[in-house]
Amino acid sequence: MENKTTVQEFNRFLNIHKQLYLQTLELLKDVPDEVFKSTPIDNEVMYLGTRVNTINIGGLIRHFVLAEIHWFQAMKEGENGLAIPKPDNASLLENIADGQELVEKYKDVFAKGFEILKSYTEEDLNKTVSFMGRKYTVMAFLWITFGHHSYHLGQVDMLMRQNGIYPAEYMEWPNTSTLIG
Repeated sequence: MENKTTVQEFNRFLNIHKQLYLQTLELLKDVPDEVFKSTPIDNEVMYLGTRVNTINIGGLIRHFVLAEIHWFQAMKEGENGLAIPKPDNASLLENIADGQELVEKYKDVFAKGFEILKSYTEEDLNKTVSFMGRKYTVMAFLWITFGHHSYHLGQVDMLMRQNGIYPAEYMEWPNTSTLIG
């Protein structure tokens, strides 16, 4: 059975993707610059693994900003069957300080990524790609990017709470007038 992506599903993704972006900005707006460099509490209860315990809010934001623009561009430009390479675009955020300067750069990069997404055709959405040994349609991988962003946003939330900052509630999307879905 063919599982063809529809424009309706893609438009739903674009709508929810933009709401997640607005949620991210809402979450980060009151975080002092110095908190972007704080690391997780490291104890038996909060142990999250060796790699995660070395990351901070700035690193998490850099990670998903660079990954998303890379993935969106690679899938648009790539041929059917593309093996998406790991991002190699760190220069995009070179000389950008952690903190609100990074948030401002995120706004620019998100806008560019959103323009790339809006240029996708139905043919683009139905291409197959592979990443880390798994195969997806482009549309399916776009949903993976949403999950990836949400996963790291949860880590940002935890780091904020550990620093005494009460974050915005997740899924209380800032835009209440738009029907989501």
